[in-house]
Amino acid sequence: MNLDETAINEKIGQLRSELVFLADEIETIGEDAVRQPEKYGPQALEELRHTHMGEVLRLRTELDSMENALQSLKNAL
Repeated sequence: MNLDETAINEKIGQLRSELVFLADEIETIGEDAVRQPEKYGPQALEELRHTHMGEVLRLRTELDSMENALQSLKNAL
């Protein structure tokens, strides 16, 4: 395994960890909103949703890019 492949695999692992963390955070907020609806207004929930979806899309794009780069490296071997 060369340096580029190692770096890409590390980045993929990091991005996957971030996605798991984000999913857990979204689930926690959702459960909290169900238990304490007075804590969250519709506007606050909408802003949270937009923020989290933006992060999910960013992470997916980065992850796809890293996986494509890794596949290109493997194809070049």
